Amino acid sequence: MPDLALPDFYLVGAPKCGTSALYDFLAQHPAIFLPAAKELLFYATDLSYPSRLDRSRFLAHYSGANGAKRVGTAHTAYMQSRTAAAEIHAGRPDARIIIMLRNPVDLVYSWHSELVYETIEDVVDFGAALEAEPDRRAGRRLPANARNSYVAARFSPDMAALAGQVARYLSVFGRESVNVIVHDDFRRDPGSTYRDVLDFLEVDPSFRPQFGDVNVNKVVRNRTLQRLYFATSSRGHATVRALIPASVRQRLLAWNAAERPRPDMPSDLRRRLTDHFAPDVRRLGDLLQRDLTHWTEPS
Repeated sequence: MPDLALPDFYLVGAPKCGTSALYDFLAQHPAIFLPAAKELLFYATDLSYPSRLDRSRFLAHYSGANGAKRVGTAHTAYMQSRTAAAEIHAGRPDARIIIMLRNPVDLVYSWHSELVYETIEDVVDFGAALEAEPDRRAGRRLPANARNSYVAARFSPDMAALAGQVARYLSVFGRESVNVIVHDDFRRDPGSTYRDVLDFLEVDPSFRPQFGDVNVNKVVRNRTLQRLYFATSSRGHATVRALIPASVRQRLLAWNAAERPRPDMPSDLRRRLTDHFAPDVRRLGDLLQRDLTHWTEPS
């Protein structure tokens, strides 16, 4: 029997595929309740994660649901986790699953940029960070703030091998309960994609949210300040958290960020990664019954 206290739909990833934007758009729907905080980790027990919530703290975020027709949650770790799909199904076998995907070359490049912004990744150059992967898999040259197994996975190309991750959810929940969104479609026509998701969730598809850019690429003005905010292992972190109100920290964080497009990836590196992902992209296309071969052609 479903545990009705738990959310009934799950936006499980993948990271840097538009999940923050879709979360924001869905939260505007009057029949949908989503907590103000997006990344609430409750499942994925195979990943060591210091901010994991126990059941009572997790459910406390849903005290304001007030009988909403649909109640959801989201965390991009649920795609990479090997146990999250089964754990979600154990509590809510009737759950609806939403998965967002993009070209894995762009995904891994964007993910690296995000981790640099959060000071989790200390090798700023993308190519150099990829070259460090063999050492890091052996436990060497780890970033000082790689504080758990999920973060330590960083942007290894394996995290963008999407076919197996999608197959896991299709196997556990069945195709009728899984809605897969390709980022290309979402960017080209967010309104149509949004309506499809509302149909999937069986809520009024005529509602129109306030569309806009969410979670755009950012760079840091002052890395020391950024490290104090994000780096939980740093000496001053606890003091900053204790002495500075959350509202002030958020304003400092906003001031310290500048929106800036990522530079184009070097063509030789893009080609190498495109070749690396090509077999997985073909498998993913077969799984989704969709032609994704444009992802295997270096641009």
